[in-house]
Amino acid sequence: MKKRLLFVIPSLRSGGAEKSLVTLLQLLDSTRFDVDLLLFRRDGLFLSQVPQWVRVLDAGADYAAFDSPISASVRYFLRRGKFLQAVRRLCYGRLMRSGRADVPQRSWKYIGRFLPRLRGYDAAIAYLEGTSTYYVVDRVQAGRKLAFLHTDYERLLPRRDMDAPYYEKIDCLIGVSQACTARAEAAFPFLRGKTATMHNLIAPTVLRAMAGADTPFPRDGVPNLLTVGRLSAPKGIDIAVRACGELKRRGVCLRWYHLGVGEMRGEIETLIDAEDVRGCFFLLGERENPYPYFRQCDVYVQPSRFEGKSIAVDEAKCFARPIVVTDFGTVRDQIGDGVTGLVAEKTPQSVADAVERLLRSPELCRTLSDNLGREQLGNAEEIETLYALL
Repeated sequence: MKKRLLFVIPSLRSGGAEKSLVTLLQLLDSTRFDVDLLLFRRDGLFLSQVPQWVRVLDAGADYAAFDSPISASVRYFLRRGKFLQAVRRLCYGRLMRSGRADVPQRSWKYIGRFLPRLRGYDAAIAYLEGTSTYYVVDRVQAGRKLAFLHTDYERLLPRRDMDAPYYEKIDCLIGVSQACTARAEAAFPFLRGKTATMHNLIAPTVLRAMAGADTPFPRDGVPNLLTVGRLSAPKGIDIAVRACGELKRRGVCLRWYHLGVGEMRGEIETLIDAEDVRGCFFLLGERENPYPYFRQCDVYVQPSRFEGKSIAVDEAKCFARPIVVTDFGTVRDQIGDGVTGLVAEKTPQSVADAVERLLRSPELCRTLSDNLGREQLGNAEEIETLYALL
């Protein structure tokens, strides 16, 4: 008999965890499992890539209204005589505007009430830390409850008191790298003995096939750099913009492209102007298929401050591009400094130094690319870790 699984994630908008989940669903054995995927909002860049045999659920009309602008949301509930829900939405709005440091912790008591209760699953898997995990613990009946952690928990320490009672109730916490798992165990010693590590699934042959023969960059001899990631503080896109400005001041000619969206777009646009790199740093937004950009770039740069394990770096490795990464907490799980990439400090000057070193040394670029080409990158067998936990 097939096991019934529920995966939970807020949406499939662009992001490493979202992309990783879609890859997992594509590789999951449909002869062994019936799978439901709950999205709080049924939208996102990767929604079209969910396999047809997976049943996609959403959180319903009340949650969609709750997640709308406050005036429209309150009108929705008042017109339906749901006065208590309208009051809760007003309280939630006031909380979100309060500027309190503990907003993520306090917001769940409002969000959770608008999400459906689900039951009858052999296992429920929260595929993202935070609300996905809270939902699986509070609102789902399942034989086993698993939670993925896609980030370095050191950056989440302010919400440790909120997370602790939820992690006590799950059967297993799954980190996406050894370092990620170790940081979680350090924050929550009671987790020791009920953690596992499952690396993000990468299928190099699929990615290379998707890259096709397109040439998205001009081929005029000017080096093309690529960075992929949300426009958010942990991804360090501001570091990339400042590094681009530093390189321009040094007289280095290049074009630097960024793929992704996020809440810092306005701030990054302002910084691009302040650094006078409007003509060489380009925000392209999100792309459903970014792989032609990976294949064609001359250097891939990941300027992150924090990562659980960077999917974008693993994808760049599949194309054997010379890579510059910052020294975020889990980077040594992915890149050997001077062997498969260059590891820089998390400063614009250090990133600029590493990029300039590569651009001025074709021999070093070839060495890094050759070493990457010899790495065994496919890891479809990682899914066996999940099967064992189920």
